[in-house]
Amino acid sequence: MKNWLTIGQFSKAMGVSAKALRLYESIGLIKSHARGENGYRYYEESQLEIAHRIKGFKDLGFTLAEIKALLEADESLDSDKLATSMQVRLKEISEQAELLKSQKEQIERILSSLQKKQEPLHAEQRRAIMSYYGKVSILITGCDGLEKTAHFVHEHFKSAGQDVPIFTWSAGMELPDAKPYILILPEKFLTHEDVLKINADVIVIKSVSVHSEEMEKAYLRLFAEVGPHVTTVINADDRASVSFAGQEAVRKGRIFYFTKNRALEPQIQHIGGVISDGEELEIYGFNLKSKVEMKYKKILAFEEEIALLSSFAAVMSVGLEKENLAGTLALIK
Repeated sequence: MKNWLTIGQFSKAMGVSAKALRLYESIGLIKSHARGENGYRYYEESQLEIAHRIKGFKDLGFTLAEIKALLEADESLDSDKLATSMQVRLKEISEQAELLKSQKEQIERILSSLQKKQEPLHAEQRRAIMSYYGKVSILITGCDGLEKTAHFVHEHFKSAGQDVPIFTWSAGMELPDAKPYILILPEKFLTHEDVLKINADVIVIKSVSVHSEEMEKAYLRLFAEVGPHVTTVINADDRASVSFAGQEAVRKGRIFYFTKNRALEPQIQHIGGVISDGEELEIYGFNLKSKVEMKYKKILAFEEEIALLSSFAAVMSVGLEKENLAGTLALIK
């Protein structure tokens, strides 16, 4: 019987009664093995690891149903790993709380100025109000596929009855005063001195050609005037793009992600953004809603789907409705 334990031996080693152990087995938390003609329960010594984890969760106050659900989600989960996960979650919540606090304070300042009617609103306050009513400038940048993203953003607004112009950036161009508008900025122009004049309300980083310090500095030139009202959209499947999320200048505003990686759904759900598996997509944080779901009418080519996802993320907080996005989906043949 080497490496095998009877139910009495196993329950004693686990620190619970044999009755409790039978209950754990009846709900599928742990499984015994019948050996010999007597049909007695025996347990492998190696099962003590999961047994101790079960008891640890029980000591923390989790119900048996909750423990089963936790172990189904992660077979290797223990109290230490759970603590690490909660620390990560706490950090994410704290970051979101700071951002929401910043936005709340901004709105309070705007309300105060509006109620006093004694002085003009600051430029940042005016832009925050314009964003709330969809009067935004949306900058789409990266190394490829920018035009397709711009087309989809245009269609979202068109479904809402707005014909939003699309411009392609060039040196010396005068940016329009009237909003909304869409501006395409190819990555190769990021170092031009005129780029500092753009000051977009929504910045979509579609994809980055190379992960380097030089390229990062080039993109960060777009964030010279970022405040709480500015939204940055990042491709979570592009390592070079994701690196921008840690930059202080970018974190002053909101960040939304888009991805085709279902493994990132917990993060997207907490932070906000768009996730797709090629047949269905979910949007978390659209107009502060917890979740919006939609289905594709057809299977899209990879580049077309990425363009669509980035366009959804670009208009998550500019006053559009779910029906406007669904209208764009319906047009894709």
